[in-house]
Amino acid sequence: MARGAPGTAAAEFFVCIGDQPELDYGGHRNPDGQGFAAFGRVVQGMEVVRALHARAGAKQWLRTPIAIGPVQRS
Repeated sequence: MARGAPGTAAAEFFVCIGDQPELDYGGHRNPDGQGFAAFGRVVQGMEVVRALHARAGAKQWLRTPIAIGPVQRS
């Protein structure tokens, strides 16, 4: 989950492509070093994830929002 400080994760999530050690506990992405919560994995549709990644603009933001669905818990 994306967050600014501990306890602030609410609705934004991101998918990591490859190892991202700076996002782990003790990483340097946030000054507090607490890392981010990893709570899922892509089991189908990685080609869709890569297509979304390819559409990213500056700072990896999408120029136009894309609706994602459905997501289900297994």
